Amino acid sequence: MPDLRELQAAFWRSLTSGTAEASLLGRIRSTPALRAAERFDIYARMYRDRVVDALREDFPRVAAILGDERFKALAASYLATHPSAHPSLRHVGRELPSFIARSATGLPAFLADLARLEWARGDAFDAPDVGPLGLDDLRAVSPEDWGGLRFALVPAATVLVADWPVHEIWGAGEGAVLPGRTAVRVWRKGFAVYHAAMDGPEETALRHVRAGEPFATICEVLETPDEAAGLLLRWVEDGLIARTRP
Repeated sequence: MPDLRELQAAFWRSLTSGTAEASLLGRIRSTPALRAAERFDIYARMYRDRVVDALREDFPRVAAILGDERFKALAASYLATHPSAHPSLRHVGRELPSFIARSATGLPAFLADLARLEWARGDAFDAPDVGPLGLDDLRAVSPEDWGGLRFALVPAATVLVADWPVHEIWGAGEGAVLPGRTAVRVWRKGFAVYHAAMDGPEETALRHVRAGEPFATICEVLETPDEAAGLLLRWVEDGLIARTRP
């Protein structure tokens, strides 16, 4: 008779593979109504359905574009090579965007980038809370100190560079979209997650912020200091900049 740990391991391997191991079936009683394999399959089917539900919750736009049957088929193929390996189902879809990129046959060309956006939104929702910089914090800065200021993004803010205008696809579905390099910033404010496309100057400026460059450098890479100030004000209003000690 296997000990509890061995029994649990066999049950887990059987669930994730979809096929019950012989050692496990030997521990399941058959009944007049259901054989041992059929009883096991009830649990296996419930487990697979719950994992697919978790993927659908994390990638709702991908699921909506593919439709129920195509999304289930995609999820089944994905889980065959990327079974859940973490106690929380929150992590099960981490490799789905790259899996879609490698298995793009018959799928919309933009789907991998759309999945990347949806995963980034999930990461933003789960990121740690850090107090954002406020306008009062900026008003307290002396004019001579502005050039040396360095800013940091809150943990819930990130930048995604895609080959498609994923912000438009996310909002409107497939539609008639053309490929094109698109930089999108993703962030959370309170309990709401947002994303917005950035133009070239904003992308450049935000890259320097993420690199820890001083505000004077950000002003230099833009056309005017007023443009840098305008971007900073927008980021502060959106809650992208973390409040850190001087």
